[in-house]
Amino acid sequence: MPTVSSRGQKVIASPIRKFFPFIQEAEKKGIKVYKLNTGDPDLSVPASFFGEIRNYKNKNLPYAPSSGIREHITAWQKYYKQFGVELEPENIIPTVGCAEAIYLALLAVADVGDEILVFEPLYVSYKSFAIMAGIKLVPITLKAKDNFTLPATEFIESKITSRTKAIVVINPDNPTGKLWNDIELASVLNIARKHNLFVIADETYREIRFKGIPTCLLANKIAKENIILVDSVSKRFSMPGVRIGCVVSYNKEIMDTILKFAQARLSVGTLEQYALIPLLENSKKYTEPIRLEYKKRSEIVFQMLSEIKDVFVARPLGAFYINATLPVNSAEEFVKFMIKDFSLNNETIIISPMSDFYITEGLGINEVRIAYVLPVEKLKCSIDILSHGLKAYKNKNL
Repeated sequence: MPTVSSRGQKVIASPIRKFFPFIQEAEKKGIKVYKLNTGDPDLSVPASFFGEIRNYKNKNLPYAPSSGIREHITAWQKYYKQFGVELEPENIIPTVGCAEAIYLALLAVADVGDEILVFEPLYVSYKSFAIMAGIKLVPITLKAKDNFTLPATEFIESKITSRTKAIVVINPDNPTGKLWNDIELASVLNIARKHNLFVIADETYREIRFKGIPTCLLANKIAKENIILVDSVSKRFSMPGVRIGCVVSYNKEIMDTILKFAQARLSVGTLEQYALIPLLENSKKYTEPIRLEYKKRSEIVFQMLSEIKDVFVARPLGAFYINATLPVNSAEEFVKFMIKDFSLNNETIIISPMSDFYITEGLGINEVRIAYVLPVEKLKCSIDILSHGLKAYKNKNL
């Protein structure tokens, strides 16, 4: 009997998506499920995007160049210029969402058996991509009780070996809502320059920050050649289904390498590249209102969670996630209880257990990630359901 590859056996099921069958079963029973598990924005896509789709005149829909459609690249250049980043077309390659950008960046910097430093908890796709590429992720744990503050430089450097090739920085952070400060970013860049490492900077949530102004790491002149930026339109324009992102770097060798990878996978969607041009050229018109909306939501969710007995939360300063430590032995079992066995007024919620967002075994077992991607009133209802669910779960396990 043939068997699948070892990498296929090692890749875990998505902690965000694996409960979908349970959601379907609950909905078949007529239970309303508030979905707080996926980073799938509920806000409207800018109307100009659909207008551009409708106005497409070509009778054919050809492959786009692997390096991207010229007008689309020009729009990205204009977008980044507002953050003080001047780019040439060869510094940018469109990708199929940030997910492909991450994978291509990992492949470009590391060989099988090489190591990459990451800060846990981290966006779980990095774990799967690393397994697929044969790369070892070396975790540095950031703790909720410390507001996910970066440890001392000496501690980070102690994790570096002869096989270390890069450091990953997700800012603002998924899954914690952490916003990196200038001192932390400078520390990582100095380490990268000192040890000749790349920095993979994931800035998918750049504009969704509740303190200070949006920035781009590429605007920092320190270690300019070391930085590989991975980005996406999914969150800032509320359109994850469009699947457009990019890799950006001043490092010519990196971009030449990623272009070869891009040629192997052919190209990114032609129609979507054209339709995104006006949004990239005038991004603030959309991103500022969504920043304010998520800021309002974050404050409400943080306050309500803080009032639940024995629940600990770190205040999020960016993205649209909040990490909560619950008074349960297993967040995984609690999430299953909420979706399979509990409802309040025929309604329940689905959230994400955090253990799979860690690399270190045994961490995050009583933590959850909550994505506040619903309107305020539904969020209030959801956190109320969570509060009642915790009481019911406690009584069930007495």
